[in-house]
Amino acid sequence: MVYAVVSKTTDRKVLWVRLPPSAHNRSSFIFLILMSKNIKLITDPEKSSQQPHKYLGILGMIWLTFLIIAVFTAAKTFSVGQITFSVAILNYPFVYIFADIFTEVYGYRVTRKIVWTGFFCILLATSIAYLYSLIPPTPTFTSNDAFTIIFRASPIIALANIVSTFSGEITNSFVVAKVKLLTGNSHKWLRWISSTFFGQIVDNGIFFTATFLAAGLYTAKEIFPLILSSVIFCTTWEIFALPITYRVIKLIKQKEGLDTYDHGTDFNPLNLRQ
Repeated sequence: MVYAVVSKTTDRKVLWVRLPPSAHNRSSFIFLILMSKNIKLITDPEKSSQQPHKYLGILGMIWLTFLIIAVFTAAKTFSVGQITFSVAILNYPFVYIFADIFTEVYGYRVTRKIVWTGFFCILLATSIAYLYSLIPPTPTFTSNDAFTIIFRASPIIALANIVSTFSGEITNSFVVAKVKLLTGNSHKWLRWISSTFFGQIVDNGIFFTATFLAAGLYTAKEIFPLILSSVIFCTTWEIFALPITYRVIKLIKQKEGLDTYDHGTDFNPLNLRQ
């Protein structure tokens, strides 16, 4: 008797052949691996969002770490020649690469919930840091002025960051999802680069303008160079990181069994019920 099954542990098609007991001393079963066969990935967004995600929690925490670092370091700037940058730009490209991973693998619906959860965590962290800055220091703590400058300004930066990053992340995810629907499994580079470009324009445009108007952290002359340099840097970084991004997304898709296409998805960023 012959049985053909797909092994869940190896993703391979296996042929089981039942032999007479006399044909094998120790076992009446042997199996032969006939061919490799990938299990079909789930593409439906509703089914995808209901799956037990193995790596989403880990990826989400790493993404959130990069966001929190950006909030507490964004006020510091440095120059390369005549170009001005915020130090937060050094880790900020990772934020958008992770957003690409979320949308490519898990879909826009899951990404939207991650973004909302992440920004609540940022607001909570910066609010607590702000309260700590109001506590009178002991005489031996001589760095209170520096502590206050960083953490008392953080709620303003956090609010600007929440609005700007939310807008940028939603723009990024929207572009990835929409271009993916148009191009299918091809032109991945196009949706990843274009999503970062447009997301960065929205993100940095709102952030630097808001922090200039509300907190006075930058001068009027610094605003446009900061926006332009940030967009160029992050988009260029995305281009150079494409080979790694390809491999990481492919690996996670295989591990999760997901490759979500957002057919029928409501792209309203406020709709958390879907």
